[in-house]
Amino acid sequence: MGADTGDAHGGDRAHPGPPAPASRPPGIAGTGVDAPLLEALLPHLTESLMVLDRAWNVKANLAPPGGLIGRGLGLGLHTLEDMHPDDAVQILDLGTQAFATEPGWEGSMVVRMQRGDGTYGRYEVTAINRLDDPAVAGMVVRTREVVGEIEPHVPGLENRLAAEVLAELLPTGVLVLDPSARPVYVNGAACATLRREPAEVKRDGVLALVAEEDRDRMAAVFGRVTSVRGRESCTVRLADRDDVVECRMMSLGEPDVSIVVVTLDDVTARQAAEAALERRANHDGLTGVRNRSSIIDLVRDRLDAEVPTAVAYLDLDGFKRVNDVGGHAEGDRLLVAVAHGLLHGQPDAVVGRIGGDEFVVVAPALAADVLVDQVRGLVAGVERARLAGVTASVGVAVARPDDGPRDVLHRADEAMYADKRRRSARMAPDQVGG
Repeated sequence: MGADTGDAHGGDRAHPGPPAPASRPPGIAGTGVDAPLLEALLPHLTESLMVLDRAWNVKANLAPPGGLIGRGLGLGLHTLEDMHPDDAVQILDLGTQAFATEPGWEGSMVVRMQRGDGTYGRYEVTAINRLDDPAVAGMVVRTREVVGEIEPHVPGLENRLAAEVLAELLPTGVLVLDPSARPVYVNGAACATLRREPAEVKRDGVLALVAEEDRDRMAAVFGRVTSVRGRESCTVRLADRDDVVECRMMSLGEPDVSIVVVTLDDVTARQAAEAALERRANHDGLTGVRNRSSIIDLVRDRLDAEVPTAVAYLDLDGFKRVNDVGGHAEGDRLLVAVAHGLLHGQPDAVVGRIGGDEFVVVAPALAADVLVDQVRGLVAGVERARLAGVTASVGVAVARPDDGPRDVLHRADEAMYADKRRRSARMAPDQVGG
């Protein structure tokens, strides 16, 4: 007989309960892929999957060993490091806008990226805004090498940076910096101005290329444009050279600053020309000391700032004899020697030539007799003057609260002539006067 298959005889039979739940497949997110297997599969990847933070730095990179383009995984580096400079400008513009999109936004375009062997390949870059996902908290970027043409797909974004900003800037030196002042793009004109290759600029950073005494000032300007979107400029000297560069900075990003565009203009020749013009306008052509108008301006500035000021007015006694005997060339050499003696003898003073053999020394306020002795001693210490028997009559005026610059100079001039009259009685006739 066959086996009993029913309950006709009243025998009890166990009833099965509800089906047991299926166990979760092993591996990451149930894919069956655990860490060792993932590591074994990485060499076979033909795409990379990166996560960028708001500063465009690579937080994570799921890619073949050595990176998709053979230049490393780039963790902690700016994502534009390996991009072709022309494409970096466009990506920078569109990427800045992409970070301001709503979560879930997705866009793609093709760019050129530098491979490990130095050549450039074409890669499709797809960005997905996942700033809302706490596990990601960034922009997911998928990259794959492409052959053929692929139309860019960047919904809601405009290619505005190149059109509205860089179009007028590219003929000059242009750098693009991230918020930490790290260069991510350097054009050819900037390299020519800095006399550095792009890789050197990116490696050393901008501040390292600036003279040490100007670095803090440039860093302060950069700090202001990265804290609030805006424009500022500063003029700095380049390290190890006399070249002077005007840097104009413009920060971009929404809501936070994500990039700073810096234009460089070599103003060395312009500043040299301006300095030469200023010197011709404000300095005596023979001796190099200040001229009359410059001295008046200087005294006015000191009086306006309420800086205690004394003015010594001096005339060279015996100078006319030098001109008569040695000629005007010898007289000129004597004037230059006296001017240099006055300049180097009082570091805190400013020396000017008023005309002929008359000089002015503008100094911190001193007792009149002290300044007279100092100035007279400086002239006596000039060897050419001593050998020619030339001395100085000196008058000093100390500025008063209600003085204008001409008031002080006039009183010093009067005091000088009073000194000359006193000295004339004790000097030979040919030693008196200019």
